[in-house]
Amino acid sequence: MTSTAQVNVNPKSFDDSDLVNRFPGGYWKHDIKDFVLLVNPYFPPRSFLDELKDALPRLIACYPSPHAQMVELVAEVVKIPASNLAVCNGVAELLPILLGRMGLKIAVPVPSFNPYETIALPGRLYRFILPPPDFELDVHHYAAFARANRVSGVVAISPNNPTSRMVRCEDLLCLASELRDRQQLLLLDESFIEFSEAGRSASLENHLFEFPNVIILKSLGKIYGTCGLRIGYAASANRELINQMRAALPPWNVNTCAEFFLSKLPHLDHEANESWARVRSDRDRLYKDLLGIDGMRVLKPDANFVFCELPSRWPDGDVIASKLLKDRRILIRHNGGKTLQNGKRFLRIASRTAEDNQLLVAALEGLCNGTW
Repeated sequence: MTSTAQVNVNPKSFDDSDLVNRFPGGYWKHDIKDFVLLVNPYFPPRSFLDELKDALPRLIACYPSPHAQMVELVAEVVKIPASNLAVCNGVAELLPILLGRMGLKIAVPVPSFNPYETIALPGRLYRFILPPPDFELDVHHYAAFARANRVSGVVAISPNNPTSRMVRCEDLLCLASELRDRQQLLLLDESFIEFSEAGRSASLENHLFEFPNVIILKSLGKIYGTCGLRIGYAASANRELINQMRAALPPWNVNTCAEFFLSKLPHLDHEANESWARVRSDRDRLYKDLLGIDGMRVLKPDANFVFCELPSRWPDGDVIASKLLKDRRILIRHNGGKTLQNGKRFLRIASRTAEDNQLLVAALEGLCNGTW
């Protein structure tokens, strides 16, 4: 059973081209099938939603607990000492601190999550181009790039957004070790790792205290289906860095609904694991179905989304996205806004339920066969 409900608020009261191209968010107001936001459709369970409904009048009337207590809640969920954690209103809240206030000179593999590029200070961003067609991160070349440019640290996203490809844990350990020897940081975003086959067993959180130069960044909204609650955290063995981040955060940076959710999470571990398994199954079926479209090149996904290159005879992704939205009320994301050559030739498709995924594939096949 999916845990989200569609809210229809005058679906024709917006401009389709704006919805396709704008910064994502606010889609709950529109009558669409959203294949843009990367969220778990099978969590939270109905039992939690019922509890939240009953608690909502009290929650919205109260201030949330201060940061120190929020950290304790996250520590219970992720099994990392509270003193090694900073809790944020989504990972995006921490990036201006790390890349702006702390002024890191940073290397970023591209294509990647745009804010890692856009928030870096002028003259302090070094882009490391991931080579097509597979866009894999070669950690040895990346470490050499970091050394040559004398950066403060490097970013890695595993699984990567938008390519949905993991970096092997062994390779990340090697990268962390090389950077540690040169006193360079590794900012590792693992927001989608539970959707991979290896799951949390492949996380560098299992080696956190071996590498004081590693900061793990994690959004909880993706894996728990709660992007609207805006919960994330940073974890590091380096308490000085953690304390710097905490000092830069507002005292009440996480809301009471998020706090309530965190308080319930330790009791929902079984349901969470079941939901990740269902997401993996649906994603794998979506991957195979997309492979079946003539001329479509699809990377094997590790996250809850699929990255694909359009057949050469098809129009660009912005044209396809606009037509899907106008004719089918389906919203997809092309990659024209990424640091990626011919980005509009690539789609990043979020996996929804199996039924929704089949509707999307049928719509794309209809485009391919000229049956629209």
